[in-house]
Amino acid sequence: MPTEVRNIRNANFPKNGEGRTYHVFTKDGEVANRVVTVGAHHRAKMISSFLDDVKHVGSDRGFETYTGTLRGTPVSVIATGMGLPMVDMMVREVNACCEGKMLFLRLGTCGTPSSKVPIGTVTVNNRCVLITRMYNAFHKEGSNGESKQIGNYYSVSDPIPADKDLTDNLVKELKKRITKYPVTPGLGATCDSFYGSQGRIDPWFQDHNDRLIDELMEKEPEAVTLEMETGHLLHLAKTAKNSKIRAGGCAIVLAQRKSNAFLSKDETYFMEREAAIAVLEALITTPLSADDETVAEPLDVTTQMKLYDVMKRKQKNKAQALSMFAYAAAGFTAVTTAIVGYRVWNSKRANGSSKGVSDESPESACSYAIYPSVLGYAW
Repeated sequence: MPTEVRNIRNANFPKNGEGRTYHVFTKDGEVANRVVTVGAHHRAKMISSFLDDVKHVGSDRGFETYTGTLRGTPVSVIATGMGLPMVDMMVREVNACCEGKMLFLRLGTCGTPSSKVPIGTVTVNNRCVLITRMYNAFHKEGSNGESKQIGNYYSVSDPIPADKDLTDNLVKELKKRITKYPVTPGLGATCDSFYGSQGRIDPWFQDHNDRLIDELMEKEPEAVTLEMETGHLLHLAKTAKNSKIRAGGCAIVLAQRKSNAFLSKDETYFMEREAAIAVLEALITTPLSADDETVAEPLDVTTQMKLYDVMKRKQKNKAQALSMFAYAAAGFTAVTTAIVGYRVWNSKRANGSSKGVSDESPESACSYAIYPSVLGYAW
């Protein structure tokens, strides 16, 4: 759904004539007070499959918003893409569309700078630092020395805390759900790029980051993640007026930066789904405020497993039904096209209206019409 730029009335906080925000493209009433935020679009769609009565809002700026209910509690799932600016636009714009207190939980993927954290671990960021490139240092020798630094080229902020109640509940739900890999609380390092400020060595650029990871671990030995979003989410929650926003986040470790190990695709999919269930449960069972009537009751492990297993079977059955419908439709199209092709050939043969038709076999004539349908059916 393209963002309409016409009828923008306020350059300071742009909305169109319908009241839709400029980037996320949501308007009042389309975002719940509880938000799961992710980077990848496929992850947002997967998480939304656990919700009832889902409504979708897309934008041409890379945001996808799904809003529905889980056990009667309204929840939004928003895909932002990657990086600090995307998180900034999302939080500010959905906040403008939502009345009352808000809870944000981020489910992401990450690398880890710690040799003690294996791939597959779900890290929970109870606080985050932000690592940013010091641009002046790249264009003149030295730096002003006013901020805490990693070498002369990257600055690291003081830690920004996550909301304690939300984080404690998240850890509890993750440990309830996930048994295959560790659940590890710790400090997150949110970086302003995927390459330079995460210590990746790029032979085509002078990033001056050869020892970035080692120096980060010397300064912040409890660091367990390297990613690009959570720290800014926590920062916005802390700077929101009237304490309107509380936030936390977790991430699945895909990349072990010390050993260069990487989690497999199948394991990543499995962990995304398991962590998503825990994030949803933590979100809907954490009160927005002391008098919150929308909070859900926590489920014991057995009940939770049964509930989500039923959901999984329903999703599988729905997918199978859609596949069977697609196969049937393609098969019907192939057969119908073949019949039409044969009749056209037979008509031309009877009328002698096409040179050489009498020498052409019906199978050959039909094949001209059926090939596209057969290819579509196979696809």
